Amino acid sequence: MRHIKSARIARMFSLVAAVSLTGCVIEDSDDPTPGVETWCRSLEGSSSGVIPLGNERGSFLSLESYAFPGYYIRHASGRGVLSVIVSDRDMDEATFRIVPGLADGRCISFEARSQPGSYLTQDDTDIVLAAWRSDPRFLEDATFCPRPGLADPDHISFESCSDRGEFINQYDGLLFVNEGYGWEYEEDATFTLDYPWSP
Repeated sequence: MRHIKSARIARMFSLVAAVSLTGCVIEDSDDPTPGVETWCRSLEGSSSGVIPLGNERGSFLSLESYAFPGYYIRHASGRGVLSVIVSDRDMDEATFRIVPGLADGRCISFEARSQPGSYLTQDDTDIVLAAWRSDPRFLEDATFCPRPGLADPDHISFESCSDRGEFINQYDGLLFVNEGYGWEYEEDATFTLDYPWSP
């Protein structure tokens, strides 16, 4: 499958425009979990710098590594990984629907295309795929706040909703949520929104 370059360029322009709106946040924060009060601790005091991704919400997308072009976020046997795409199954596992954050509508959650109702979430420091649950801790751990890319503000990084300053990043092909420093961590925690492998 060959990706459509024009779609990538159009999406990049959309992202650059969103990044330029410093402090812009989502106004429509419909609570997907009525009766459960949740919010992102990483946004306490200020939500400045959150990229709303308004045009992308509800859409299927794939996420390419900034550090390793051609490698994509996907789930494999319940674990979040970064890999090349070589099969139809890989395509499905590397495609996610961007939805309003389960814990905070200003942020987002990643619903697996291949397993509707399951989301990328953090389990301690590991990124895993897990079915939706109503407990507040799960909702927070499955919510991430898009920020200008740590390595390049024209790309994107995803801060943990529950742990300020900790970002989705890769190490040896596995996905984690933790904090780090230096150019290598910044590149490993930066991604590009791309056309979905499995529309």
